[in-house]
Amino acid sequence: MAVTRKPKQQTPDEFISQGGSATMVVDREVVAEPTKELGKRGRPAKEKEEESGVKLRLSLSLLERIDGAVDQRKPSPSRHQWILEAIYEKLDRAEG
Repeated sequence: MAVTRKPKQQTPDEFISQGGSATMVVDREVVAEPTKELGKRGRPAKEKEEESGVKLRLSLSLLERIDGAVDQRKPSPSRHQWILEAIYEKLDRAEG
């Protein structure tokens, strides 16, 4: 069995100074740098609106028509995205 020395305990300042860009040591004070929350792909995250789940009952024939319209578009959006676009178009026409 190999014998090794006990690891040296680091002081809090040594431990903090090894941190990434989120912290920096300034005159023995830890100052947090301002950071922006990043979303996917490193871009600033968008604020999300509250969402509510809605159960939608559609006849099979209507669903087949929707799927046909989705398949005709290239690149094909998801069925969910296509339905949302249709709702927004209808609202835009109704509102002006």
